Amino acid sequence: MNNKKHGDSSGIFPATQRFMNWVSRPLLLAGLLLSIPAFYFLLDSFSATVRFSGHVLYGLVALLLALDTYLQWRKNRFKKRRSGKLTLDLSIIVGCIASTIPTSADWSLVEWVLRLGLCAAIVMRIATLVLKHMKPSHLMQMIVMALLMLTSAGAGFYWLEPNVHSYANGVWLAFTTIATVGYGDIVPSTPASKIFAVFIVLLGYAMFSIVTANIAALFVGEEEELLEREMHADIRALTREVTALREELARRENFFAQLEQEFLQKNGEPDARR
Repeated sequence: MNNKKHGDSSGIFPATQRFMNWVSRPLLLAGLLLSIPAFYFLLDSFSATVRFSGHVLYGLVALLLALDTYLQWRKNRFKKRRSGKLTLDLSIIVGCIASTIPTSADWSLVEWVLRLGLCAAIVMRIATLVLKHMKPSHLMQMIVMALLMLTSAGAGFYWLEPNVHSYANGVWLAFTTIATVGYGDIVPSTPASKIFAVFIVLLGYAMFSIVTANIAALFVGEEEELLEREMHADIRALTREVTALREELARRENFFAQLEQEFLQKNGEPDARR
């Protein structure tokens, strides 16, 4: 009875279960997303308060990721195989802790390399966390995520790029950047907006390529579904023919058995008189 109820609940709330799969690690996802504004807060060379907020955010990111890593370690500590993502998470935690150390507004070459390396690791971890849920059946979720990314990138360019004077222009710059069109009417001009454009291209190209690939997969899936229906119809027709042949064979066997019985009865009568 309990199993039946459990099965019924899984059928009633499929959308809830899919949503829970997407947010199975909320601490990790929240920490990774908070690291994005933290990086750009540190790029602000005019306000010490904004840079201090960036250091605090990096500390919060390190705390969230450390808590998530500890929970995952407790959950999987008895498994023999260790995931390579744990090493990536630990490296991100170390980088975020190092980013809490106050530095000058003008970064040295070494600091630029280290901070960009940390950003690359964070982008890679976001991709492994989010893109693994991308399936052809989740096309609407992917389109919604792509639109959220486009609108968020537009807000980022509106904040970082001085040549963008409206949010609409920020969204336009984000779209041309993601699509790698490069019209040239608005281009990133500051180091912050250029770095932002690099990561937008990396994430956006992956996101939108998956969306377009899955739209194409829908058309292929329709053709496969048509072929599958035709194949099932052929199988049903063959099943009916085989069933009819078996019934015909059974009738013939009964007919020949009856003839044999009549023959034996007729030939057996003289022996009975003797």
